[in-house]
Amino acid sequence: MIDEPPPFDRTGIPIEVGQHICAMYFGVPDRDKVLLPFLADGLANGDKCFAAMQEPDAGDLMSKLATLVGSEIDLPQSIAKQQLEIKTSNDQILSPDEFDPATIIEFWDATVNSALTNGFDFVRLTGEASWWLPQMPGIDSLFQYESELNRFTTTHPQAILCMYDLSQYNESIVIDLLKTHPLVLISGLALENPYYLTPDEYLATAGSGPMLSSLVQSKIEQVSRG
Repeated sequence: MIDEPPPFDRTGIPIEVGQHICAMYFGVPDRDKVLLPFLADGLANGDKCFAAMQEPDAGDLMSKLATLVGSEIDLPQSIAKQQLEIKTSNDQILSPDEFDPATIIEFWDATVNSALTNGFDFVRLTGEASWWLPQMPGIDSLFQYESELNRFTTTHPQAILCMYDLSQYNESIVIDLLKTHPLVLISGLALENPYYLTPDEYLATAGSGPMLSSLVQSKIEQVSRG
């Protein structure tokens, strides 16, 4: 189905129950190297796949996904039977005034429960930060939500892939991304993450923490230069 191994295979990282993964990248082509295999492999495995993206139209993503899966997977049929669900920037679920991490967790919980009730054994959830941020009062709120996701991931047979385009943000967010995600990919490559904190630890230390190690910093600079 896939001509070259997806990033998860190249780095020896299988998608497993309870994973909360942060993918950092630079631009849409870099994003797609992680996002497309994540969705394609999920569809091939019979998983429910939910993706929230920053673009106002999903046509380009669907075209690239169709090229990747070829004739093995009928994408219109996958959408018709609600195996594949894609939200765009036109499909927001709340406003900044309504923000509450618990509200977003409830949205994911209802999405996953619906998928399991409809016969799917495993659910893959992914969303770009640029889809969530207009619905939140600020980026600090986003990290509160990211930390709380770590409690939620173990409640269902699911894996969550959070997508961050570092070209859109100040690099200072990287520390909080590391603190709130047990597993981190930078341009599809896995890095050891000694900075991860449990939700209780993160709440106790929010706004403080160590500087990035030279290894992580050099990797970010390398991939940003292309």
